[in-house]
Amino acid sequence: MVAEDVMGKVKEMAEAEERYAKELRELAGRFRHPVLQALIMGIAQDSLKHAVFYRAVHELLSRVQPMLSEEELEIIRTGIARHIKMEEEMVKLSGRLAEEAGDPRLKLIFRAVYEDEMKHHSLLVLIREKIAESETFTEEDLWDAVWRDSPWHGAPGG
Repeated sequence: MVAEDVMGKVKEMAEAEERYAKELRELAGRFRHPVLQALIMGIAQDSLKHAVFYRAVHELLSRVQPMLSEEELEIIRTGIARHIKMEEEMVKLSGRLAEEAGDPRLKLIFRAVYEDEMKHHSLLVLIREKIAESETFTEEDLWDAVWRDSPWHGAPGG
């Protein structure tokens, strides 16, 4: 599939996810059961999240993305490291609550939270390892471009 096809498809998918989220919010507003409302609203939120992801893919394919500075990378590293630890704690807590819940309704909710926390943790680790590092232009990269990667090694014209 070529980039233009993907761009068109993800734009359609983003719009569909936004419509779906709106329909789910409306559905949840038509009854008063708090647990069912929470579950349906959670799915609606995920649909909005998916729309954001699809729009990000469209943006990624539409133009060259800016490189991260070393300062921005440090902000991301610090923030993500903190949130990875928080997610680890939430995974443990929600997993324990899901295991210990006797009420199947509570078990369902705690299990849904646990699975989301597992995904969040994995995604944060991947962001740290695969995206933030590769999208950074460091001072070392600059000097490599000037000296090591240049056929003249920094000298004018050879």
